[in-house]
Amino acid sequence: MQSPDDILNSGSLPNPLTDAQLIHDCALPDSLIYLSLGETWTPPPDGLTAALQRLPAHTHGYTLSPYGLPALRQILKSYITRTHQLPADGAYDVAVSQAGTRTAMANFAEYLLSRHNGPQSVLVPDPGWDYSGIFAPMGFTVHRYPMLAEQDWQPVPEQLTPLMTPHSLLVLNPQHNPTGVEWSPQTVTRLIQAALERQCAILIDDAYYALHTPEQSPTNALRTLIEQAGSSAVPPWLAVRTLGKQFRCNGWGIGALSAAPETLAALAHIAHQRTYGTALPLQAAMASWLQQPAADHYLDRLRQHYAANRELVAQRLAGLLGFPQSAIHAGTCTSYMRFQVPPRLVRHGDEEYFRRLCLSAGVLPGRGSMIEGNAPDAPAYVRLHLGHTSEELERALQRLRRAELGWE
Repeated sequence: MQSPDDILNSGSLPNPLTDAQLIHDCALPDSLIYLSLGETWTPPPDGLTAALQRLPAHTHGYTLSPYGLPALRQILKSYITRTHQLPADGAYDVAVSQAGTRTAMANFAEYLLSRHNGPQSVLVPDPGWDYSGIFAPMGFTVHRYPMLAEQDWQPVPEQLTPLMTPHSLLVLNPQHNPTGVEWSPQTVTRLIQAALERQCAILIDDAYYALHTPEQSPTNALRTLIEQAGSSAVPPWLAVRTLGKQFRCNGWGIGALSAAPETLAALAHIAHQRTYGTALPLQAAMASWLQQPAADHYLDRLRQHYAANRELVAQRLAGLLGFPQSAIHAGTCTSYMRFQVPPRLVRHGDEEYFRRLCLSAGVLPGRGSMIEGNAPDAPAYVRLHLGHTSEELERALQRLRRAELGWE
């Protein structure tokens, strides 16, 4: 992995991140195969970095638009319209997410709080990404809606509908992180219809919209929402889509925000209270890159890379490490896949003991879910990033075999 000093050295200041603490305790961190997060270990496309060498002078100063660099905002509007097959003149607009989509979600939460007095709640998928880490500190009551293996990791609309109110927010993550399972279009449509009927706000997390099985179309929640909403009065909604996941530049913090114009205006007002426009040279480079055919070609190759590694890891878990098929959940989208921790290596109902054993073997998988707490009898899982070369993934799995960390 990258030298730890380059990525986690905080000097004498405390570092609360669990992975940083684990790596700090690793005997040979430079030789560690880090599979918990990973987009930052592979350079962005050559065409994207080349665009950084030819930037207009004005991109090194401030911008007077609160919606991002005008060139990128205009190109993103066309890009989102094209890749989500949206009507060109629908009741939506697009702005630049300039400080990561996590910040945009927090701004949206603040906007919702400003509209209502009284308690607010948020419905988040479980297992899932760290939505509770955003909303709980802001005073939202977090309701986790379960997705189970026996339900093919799909949400069950009937379980969520009673929780939808004008004081709640429904989070949808159709290319689901961490399971890698694509939610069905029918399920997403039913959830959106129920939320609209009950005036429940909607957040669509499209972080992995572009990273799906090659030659297949992803479940398109944004288009479904715009079609279902039509021209009638609808509750506030926001769709966030990071460009870092699909072009391996998460540190740039650039993405797209799609919403009704009045919602984007409110989010810009909230953001402007804290900061001016940021990373404008990076925004200019992204604007140039998105107009190149090479951007689409790169995405095609990346989808193929993830699909090939997904198949490789699934085969090696079964053949090399003896995992039963029921414990391997390869999925079809995102840059990750999950597998169940061998029951003999589960302690306290979670995956942390197994992760430390893997760390001792020179491999660090990720947590199976970023939502705290497991049901007492629920299986524990870990997650692997698939962005490495197939040779590196093979090396990691061989290390686990030598350390006797297979199923039996």
